[in-house]
Amino acid sequence: MRYLFVFLCSILAHGLAAQTPLLQVKLDRSWEQQQHWAELNELDGRFRLLSPAELTHAIDTIATDVGPLVYHTFHLQAPDRDAAENVIYAISYVDYPAEVLHQDSIELIAAMLTAAEEEAAAAVGGDVIYATDRQLGSYPGRQWRIDYPSKGGTASARTLAGVARNRYYEIKVFSLRAAGLNDSADRFFDSVRVF
Repeated sequence: MRYLFVFLCSILAHGLAAQTPLLQVKLDRSWEQQQHWAELNELDGRFRLLSPAELTHAIDTIATDVGPLVYHTFHLQAPDRDAAENVIYAISYVDYPAEVLHQDSIELIAAMLTAAEEEAAAAVGGDVIYATDRQLGSYPGRQWRIDYPSKGGTASARTLAGVARNRYYEIKVFSLRAAGLNDSADRFFDSVRVF
């Protein structure tokens, strides 16, 4: 009986040793890969998207030359910066007066998106690594990446901005590593639907 116990312990030990690499692979997954991505349908914001966790909604009113503008921001911060591909996910929108901004004003929209890109780079003291025109659904948009200095080296901010009617949208992902898009950022950006 004693030999059987030793034999079983030996088999169990070898079995656990054989499974260790599999366990390490599962534990090495990013925070986003361990989450159940949920769909947010925001009727007032007229958008939907997939997110690795629940987004928090904040509202801020800012006085501008065209009157007060109400900014809506939905965001989340990853609970463990070291385990996440991206530390912040966000989508924001603001409605401009119809006489100030409309999606048919192609030159105005292009100038606005370029100005937003330049302001974002200046705000973080970073450099625009790439920028390109890209549709936000069927609406005109622009996507860019800014690398900027951070405590741990160089971080990245990726943005997809667009105008739907008189509403300006910005979808953002911040990462602590300067790199191109990652799977989770792709999934977040590609899931956005404006209606």
